[in-house]
Amino acid sequence: MTMLKPRSGMRLTVEEFMELPDTWDRRKMELDEGVLYIMIKPRLVHQFFQLKLAGFVDFHLDQFDSPPADVFTEVIVALSLERRILLAPDLTIVLQGNSAIYRDQMIEGAPDIVAEILSSDRNRDLVRKRQLYSEAGVSKYWIFDPRNDTATLLELQNGEYVERAVLTADDTLTTPLLPGLAIPLADVFRHHRRPAGEG
Repeated sequence: MTMLKPRSGMRLTVEEFMELPDTWDRRKMELDEGVLYIMIKPRLVHQFFQLKLAGFVDFHLDQFDSPPADVFTEVIVALSLERRILLAPDLTIVLQGNSAIYRDQMIEGAPDIVAEILSSDRNRDLVRKRQLYSEAGVSKYWIFDPRNDTATLLELQNGEYVERAVLTADDTLTTPLLPGLAIPLADVFRHHRRPAGEG
């Protein structure tokens, strides 16, 4: 496919979306009901949060000879090929029992946990993605807010998310899906190398 510079609002097929160059302007792109959405370049604090959170999960999984899950950053998650909904969560966790959803270039189906770090388009993560993840059946949705230094943990119940907890830097993030995982949020929110900014 030959394409001029991608722009938000373009209508694309799944095939066209997957053929977009990975390195285009170093920005994350998603497809929502066939409409291309291009995020602004992430701020330093956003990248820092993503790196630290993925590192905690990855370190935990490395303790197992047979890890109970896999963790990915910004992998394409096809929540619905028919509806052309392909998102790229900041963090995606898939339990080993759910690994049948792996494809060569994407995850096709609902991961067990997704996490988003709020940035300039907060409404997209707080409203639209909450709707899409719940409709797809994603069990846990974690929302990290660098502006307020909180982590909101949502849990799917009867097809809708309910708030399990709102954690602060004084708390430790755990989940029953990964026993033993413990992320002391002070090591993210109050880290001495944390860049300035709100995400």
